[in-house]
Amino acid sequence: MPIWIITGANRGLGLEFVTQLSTDSSNTIVATVRSLSNDHSALKSLQTSALHILECDTGSQGSINQFAGTFSKTFGTETKIDFLLNNAGINSTPEQTSETMTPDSLTSHIAVNVMGPATMVQVLTPHLQKGSVVMNMSSGLGSLSYNASKEVAEATVYSISKAALNMLTVHQAGQWEARGVKFLAIDPGWVKTDMGGPKAMLEKEESIAGMLKLLKSKDTKSGEYLEYNGSKREW
Repeated sequence: MPIWIITGANRGLGLEFVTQLSTDSSNTIVATVRSLSNDHSALKSLQTSALHILECDTGSQGSINQFAGTFSKTFGTETKIDFLLNNAGINSTPEQTSETMTPDSLTSHIAVNVMGPATMVQVLTPHLQKGSVVMNMSSGLGSLSYNASKEVAEATVYSISKAALNMLTVHQAGQWEARGVKFLAIDPGWVKTDMGGPKAMLEKEESIAGMLKLLKSKDTKSGEYLEYNGSKREW
């Protein structure tokens, strides 16, 4: 039974990952949420014996460490994680430009969108073994080539954090190559979620189905930056 960990699983793309994975009874799913005290009725409606809802605030080093301890205690210290999906992320100041961005905004976005995924890998190292796949949820806005092609760059702080996440993925891929762990940066596309907004063109069901196919594929190479449909993204 493959073990999947999905961060930020209470809504949007994270919830859709859990929804699609829960249709296969062979999957063991660990869905993390920022706080167990919040309303997670949509996630709980998918509850099966193979779905575990655990707390993990990816903006908090302490919370991530606590999650890792809970995971090891629940599943065993030698248990392999087959898929770690670093899905959780924020875009809390999309209106900020290079002229108006603030230190506080940059710090919070780096903490959640970059250090969160980095720390998840660090604390779960014993569970990441040969054949494990780690996905860092990127964005088209993390592409320097894409941003350079636009007349006006948007969501400056978010874009910077996702470009940094792409670089993290490249470094992780190189440093974990000998251990046989694959790292992928994946752009989900412009999806109709709370973050994507109502003008988005892509349904979440199509985006997640495409990403799951990529994650299970033997044809992808560690360190790649891909779109949900398998097309390569320019850095």
